[in-house]
Amino acid sequence: MAKSTRVLRISFSDAEAFQREYIQNLVNGGVFVATIQAFELREPVRVEIVLTFCKKKLRVNGEIVHIVTREMSQVGASPGVAVQFEGSVQEIRTRLDPLVIACGPPLHQPPDSGRRSHPRVAARVAARIEGAGEGVEGHTRNLSRSGALVAVHGAGPSVGERVRLTLEHPTSGESMQVEARVARQIETAGAVSALGIEFMTPAERRAEIERFVENLQTAEHTRRLGGITGAISTLGAQDLLQMFGTSAQIGTLIFRRGEDEAIVGFEAGMLRYARLGPTTGMKALVRMLAWKEGVFEFHARLDPVKHPEAPLPLEAAMFDAVRQIDEGNRIDRRRFPLDAKPRIVESAGDIEGKTVEAVLDLARAGFSVQRILDVIPEPDPEIYAALAQLLDAGTISFES
Repeated sequence: MAKSTRVLRISFSDAEAFQREYIQNLVNGGVFVATIQAFELREPVRVEIVLTFCKKKLRVNGEIVHIVTREMSQVGASPGVAVQFEGSVQEIRTRLDPLVIACGPPLHQPPDSGRRSHPRVAARVAARIEGAGEGVEGHTRNLSRSGALVAVHGAGPSVGERVRLTLEHPTSGESMQVEARVARQIETAGAVSALGIEFMTPAERRAEIERFVENLQTAEHTRRLGGITGAISTLGAQDLLQMFGTSAQIGTLIFRRGEDEAIVGFEAGMLRYARLGPTTGMKALVRMLAWKEGVFEFHARLDPVKHPEAPLPLEAAMFDAVRQIDEGNRIDRRRFPLDAKPRIVESAGDIEGKTVEAVLDLARAGFSVQRILDVIPEPDPEIYAALAQLLDAGTISFES
């Protein structure tokens, strides 16, 4: 006997509440429904939208794309499920419009008050950029009909270069290639971490590309429903990762500070990856956990990344990272200006270790302190400790 499709119900007692949900979520193809019932990812469901204030209702088919468990309630989340509706955005709006009109004036999304005619929407989808040189893999940070900001690993094409951008739909797997150009580069820790991409859309493909981008935005909007966001300063990056890591079996935590973006993923008590611009692993974890300002975003799922690191026990990795941060805070970093270049004065003598040797090799090559920090894979506090040893022993000095 076939399993019957379950029904989820979401009610609105006044027009204002419905208008807010319509503009923010329903019109974008999805909704978050608070519930303690257990569901499975990709389970088909029907959502019953009930407007008690005007005695109207509508049922929409969809599927579960995100689950927030009861365990997540202790960190401020509401248990429930995110549902992505069947059909295109236009089809969904067509179904909703009669319900909207029957209960009052037509609702419209507020016009974009920004400078862009096509506002950017936060979206994390797989992307590949191919130019004259070797292609680079990455993911979008935000996306609009006219362009995207793509986080990359590796320098990639230069500003002004014509490129081909391939975007991949996160659920259907469908991909689309767009002719574009690099409008700007963003650097993190001295290396390119993101590229601003401007679409060069021919008129005959404009409708096709805009429709695909809209589908990407809709899918990402639904995937983000039920997530938790806030300011890093509320608790600090260390406590946020500790809190989410102990209360959720699986999760992705994203930190943003200005143009910088860091991401850490964990599952079943294991750290699966840590990324901050071009840096990965413990080096990235130490850097991001030192952040005091910015915003965070948490989702109870593990976002895929290219080339993940070997898993580490999350608790042990955090303990080691916090220890290194504490030790690094005891070093006076003002002694090592980031743009200064260490000069070797004499032999290192009895000072040994692979980090010391790496610092000396890069100093001989004329690298600055910033470049030394970025090139050596060990966490920054270890590198500063090696620099302090060498400076105190008179092995190195700094050019004026």
